[in-house]
Amino acid sequence: MKSTEELEHIIRHSDNPADLADGDFALPSLSSYLNDLLRNHNLTLQQVIIDCNLERSYGYQLFNGTRRPTRNFLLRFALLLALPEAQAQRLLKIAGRQPLYARNRRDAAVLYGLAHHLTIGETEELLSNLHEEGLA
Repeated sequence: MKSTEELEHIIRHSDNPADLADGDFALPSLSSYLNDLLRNHNLTLQQVIIDCNLERSYGYQLFNGTRRPTRNFLLRFALLLALPEAQAQRLLKIAGRQPLYARNRRDAAVLYGLAHHLTIGETEELLSNLHEEGLA
């Protein structure tokens, strides 16, 4: 898979619009993206199931593509991996879920958690202190 920078280079420098038909310009499947994130962060599915407090079969279904993850799971997963905001937003986009929006206090708390490398538990505590719905 080409990086975003490589794709931008192709867009700017190609003389052939047919180059845009390449599969690299499409979003990856959610299950392949989730599994890539697991590999890139040296995590196992079992660790994610435990750390994100998932029911075991549901966790396997999320990662094999037979179930669509909730936005809350995706946010817990992003916090677990300590994803940068841009990568967390990309995860939400690939999953077809609403992006984090800074004017929404709950989303702002999650953005704060991502920016300050808070754990899932620390972010849950922040949400609770703000009287906002948790991520469970």
